[in-house]
Parts: sequence; C-alpha cells; structure tokens
Amino acid sequence: EEIAENLFQVIAVEKPKINEVYKSLGFENVRLLVPYAVALREYLKNNKLFDENKRIVFLDHLGDQVLLTIFNKEVFTTPRRLTKVLKQVTRELLRSQESYRSQNKLEAEINFLIVTNNQEILDEIVSSGLETKENIVFVEDAYPALTGLKQGKFSMHYMLPEQFIRLRELEVAKKRVFKLGLMLGILAAFLALLFGIYSVNKTADNRLKNLQLEAASLNRSLEKAYLAKYKDILKSKKKVNFPYYLNAFLELLPSECRPELITIREASSGRYRFEGIVSLDSKDKPFSRISLSKVFKQARIENILVKDSPGTKIALDIP
Repeated sequence: EEIAENLFQVIAVEKPKINEVYKSLGFENVRLLVPYAVALREYLKNNKLFDENKRIVFLDHLGDQVLLTIFNKEVFTTPRRLTKVLKQVTRELLRSQESYRSQNKLEAEINFLIVTNNQEILDEIVSSGLETKENIVFVEDAYPALTGLKQGKFSMHYMLPEQFIRLRELEVAKKRVFKLGLMLGILAAFLALLFGIYSVNKTADNRLKNLQLEAASLNRSLEKAYLAKYKDILKSKKKVNFPYYLNAFLELLPSECRPELITIREASSGRYRFEGIVSLDSKDKPFSRISLSKVFKQARIENILVKDSPGTKIALDIP
C-alpha cells in the first residue's frame, strides 16, 4: 500500500489462509480480500478517533482473545494476538508501547491514545495506573473491523514484491531518460546559441572584409584619379619651350634640305605636337635618311612628296 511518495506499507498473508477462505466460501463468492487492520483503520477514520498528536492503540476484544494494533495515521503495526487475561493484556500493552518507542527513536516524544471495545480491559488499565481514564476511549462495537468494512469503499490491488521493484526501476529509468533528454536539450540549445553567435560573427567578418576590399579598391581608384588630375594640373601649368624644339630641329638639318612647314600645336589634354616638313633642293636625288637631334628620337619620320620633290615629314608628340 502506497502511504506517501516512495513509502509503501507491505501487508502480507500466508497463501494457505487465502486458500482456506476460498475453500470455505467458494472462489466465485469472494470479491475482495481486505486486511483486518485496513478495515479497522477505516472504522477509526469514520468515527474520527484519529489524533494528530497521539498514536492510537486499539485493543479489539474478540471472544477469548484480544488483538493489539498501533496506528500512526495511515501506517499501522502488525496486529498482535493476546489471550484475554487482563493482567497479561496490561503487560503486553506496556511492552508494545516501549517497543514502538524504541523503533521510532528519531521522532519526538510519542504519546498514545488507547481505544478498546471491552469495559473490563479499560478498568484494568486504569486500575493498574498505566493510563488515566481521560486517555482511553471506549467504543460499543463488538466487531469494529466488520463495521469499518461496511463503511469503507475499498479498491485494493495486490502486487508481488518483484513487481514493486520493476515499477521502481521503471520510474528511475524514466527519470534518468528525462534528465538525459533535458541535458541534451540544454546542450542543443547551447550549441545552437554558439552556432548562431559564430554565424553572426562570420557574417560580420565577411562583411568587414568586403568593406575593407571595397575601401581598398576605392582608395586605388581615388589614387589613380588624383594622380591623373595632378598630371593634368601639371600639364596645364607646364609651358612648352617652343624655341628649344625649333632650334633643335633646324640645327642639325642638312644643307640640302629646305624647311617647308614647321608647326607646334596643342593636340589633346595638354599635349602638343611638333610637325616639320622639309624638301630636297634637287628633284633628281632619291630619298635619304635625315639625321636629327636626340630630342626627336621618338619622332615619326615619313617620306613624302613636296611640290613634286622628295621630302620628309617629322612628327613628334611633346608631353
């Protein structure tokens, strides 16, 4: 019988006794077997005889014997069978109380309330000085256990000890599985949190790298733009020494060559182009290479006809 959480009260009876009941009454006539102490406990409940501060000692007179049972709310001791000898009943009552106290040393002071259905037993206890009359309750019921059996609604389920063990092991296994599941859930949540943090950091890191690459690319573009602009500014402020190029061209010009046209004009973006056209004095002479100053090393030289005479065109881009 489950009294409280993880607290069971074991009630046992010998199998031959059960078989004797079935044999006497017939198996089909037995609907439920209720232990004596359980029925007696129901009687005490219905008659409000339980005391929160005291243990109940019930002395049940049954013909030539007395059954002694001690109750502590739902819990009860094994009923003791005593012969109906008044002095012996008193001695056994005292012995049972002392034995109960010794088995429950951890509890505070234990007091008893005696309940009996026999007036002679009550008088003997009072006369012996074991208890006062105020601490004894007399009930006028010859068979209180049968009365409790009629009053109560019993639904008992019998189980073998190994069944209790299996149930307890199953309960322990369920708790372990629950704890394991809880731990796995916490671990999964923790891993998910770590993964989320890692993903956020990874995304932020990639974003930062992209921004850094964009910034570097922009810096390079700006550098190129600034450099080009700077060159344009320098070119716009730079003054071309036209006489220098003109003198360098004419100084090394062979005597047989006659300048026909010399121009220096702006081409584009601050650049200038020098163009010179020379012709030979004699129409009969073939084209010959002109040796110019090193200033015109990068110049483009082209043989042309100038007024039906051999000539040369020199073009140089001045930065």
